[in-house]
Amino acid sequence: MKDNKITLFVSSLAGGGAEGVCVNVANGLAQSGWDVDLIVLHLKNAAYLERVNENVNLISLNAANARYAIIPLLKYIRKTKIEKLVVFKYELAVLLILLKSILRLNIKVIARNINTFSQSSGQGKGLWRKYIANPLIQHYFCKADHVINQCEAMQEDLLTTFPELKGKTSVILNPVAKHVEEYAENHNKENNNKQDYILCVGRLEKQKAFHFALEAFAQLNKSYPNLRLKIVGQGSLENELKSLAKQLKISGNIDFEGFQSHMLDYYLNAKVTLLTSIYEGFPNVLVESITLGTPVVSFDCPSGPREIIDQGINGYLVEYQSIDSLVSYLDKSLNTQFDSKAVMETAKKNKVSEVMKKYSKLLKNI
Repeated sequence: MKDNKITLFVSSLAGGGAEGVCVNVANGLAQSGWDVDLIVLHLKNAAYLERVNENVNLISLNAANARYAIIPLLKYIRKTKIEKLVVFKYELAVLLILLKSILRLNIKVIARNINTFSQSSGQGKGLWRKYIANPLIQHYFCKADHVINQCEAMQEDLLTTFPELKGKTSVILNPVAKHVEEYAENHNKENNNKQDYILCVGRLEKQKAFHFALEAFAQLNKSYPNLRLKIVGQGSLENELKSLAKQLKISGNIDFEGFQSHMLDYYLNAKVTLLTSIYEGFPNVLVESITLGTPVVSFDCPSGPREIIDQGINGYLVEYQSIDSLVSYLDKSLNTQFDSKAVMETAKKNKVSEVMKKYSKLLKNI
């Protein structure tokens, strides 16, 4: 087995945060000289397929979900004799841990913690998730050979939940998407094309708590009647959020944009990017926004925003779930002339080259 051979495993190439980061890491490692296999369960709704670098060997198991991936996954492991796998979903990590234990496979499972574990564990709908998947994750995730966290707060939370993982975790920030980084490097740093809108990006689900954004915007809109709120994403709460916008009498100023695979113009033209999540892992939305010079406003939720936002330099960190604080800092951000170069400078630690150095060091030494 080559020393620079590595396999990354994620459920799909759909438009989620974990999927996007997995593609970014796969591309970054391939461009750093690694021989990279990227395994997915399937290629349905593969919004990020076009982002996969040609040097990455993409493998689909043609499995609808993790339960049906066991046989094709075992065939892959035995055929390639792979020694290390980096896994980007909790349930996939547990699947590999169970296979390793039962079949005594000589592999190392390097799991990536994708959220604030104490907040996200137990989440999800359906009997399978509630009675089988979640209990298995709670019991077996701590048996990974190593866990990569996206920020210090995530690591602290994980070790509080699983103290037995002490000495087997590390912190590696998410790399910004290469196309975002390249755009920021190759275009005019001064963006004078700002349009009159606030941007929200994410799944329209409970965790993202977009109702806070709508409630804050309703107050802000009284002073800024031409201001718009653009919400990019899709999810089960779309109709509920649209109903709330009507109740607040702001539906005429809200744009539900659905899922968008090309986000550059949304970030570049926004006055500010807003995050109102109940909890996060490490919000890529904030990193992408500041990489492109657009300031951010975010609740001080667990975890991530506190380690991204430099108060007054690239945006504002807001008292957790306080509408008054949110309105106040959104108002302040709309009236602040941020230095776009200074905003972009705060994202340097998320440059692909910097993050790949840490991944390469970890993967060679584990």
